[in-house]
Amino acid sequence: MALKDEIYKLVQLQNVDSQIYHLKSKKETEIPAALETLKNEFESRKKDFEVFSEKLKQLQVKKKEKELDLATKEENVKKSQGQLFQLKSNKEYHAKLTEIASLKADVSLLEEDVLKALDEIETADKKAKEEKEALAEEEKKYKETEAKLKSELADIDAKIKSLEENKVSVAKDIDKNVLNKYERLIKTRYGRAMAPVDASTENCGACNMKVTAQKINEIKMYDQLVFCESCVRILYLPEDFSL
Repeated sequence: MALKDEIYKLVQLQNVDSQIYHLKSKKETEIPAALETLKNEFESRKKDFEVFSEKLKQLQVKKKEKELDLATKEENVKKSQGQLFQLKSNKEYHAKLTEIASLKADVSLLEEDVLKALDEIETADKKAKEEKEALAEEEKKYKETEAKLKSELADIDAKIKSLEENKVSVAKDIDKNVLNKYERLIKTRYGRAMAPVDASTENCGACNMKVTAQKINEIKMYDQLVFCESCVRILYLPEDFSL
């Protein structure tokens, strides 16, 4: 096969490899990154809910403690009131009244604390229910998006397989030495081994550096592969192939 025909085959091969490169990039980088971000965002939201739920539990524990303290104080008031009638001196009687008054003041404060705790729990409980519903909705979206991305990965695998088969078909008649040079460049040049020379600017279509007139003449001779002096890609003239 003439070199010009082989270069034309390489351009076709480049079109296939370009698709494979971008699909692999999506498979190995973009989609895994999207899945990781999706997971982290959901886990963060889940953790926020767990922290909020823990605060609600702490409020409930605090309320129970206050209720126990209140019950104890109320019992002490009753006990002290029952002791009034057993006292023999006015001094003891007034001291007990002072004690009862102090206990009743404590009871009053604890009653306020319990009521305040009830209000806090009611507000927090309402918020917790809203957050739980929101989390459930987030989890639904998370699983749907995760399934969609995993399905996309499966589609990409199928497309890559089809393109790889097509690549074998396109490459089968290309000279091995030419193909090896192309393959080395594909691996080191981000999936792009070929570069068209822009007819109007005479610039390399990959790195945009000026291609000398001598290089362009060498390309037109089609007796050897011509490489860009800047990016080292294989140069070709699209107009020679009606591309």
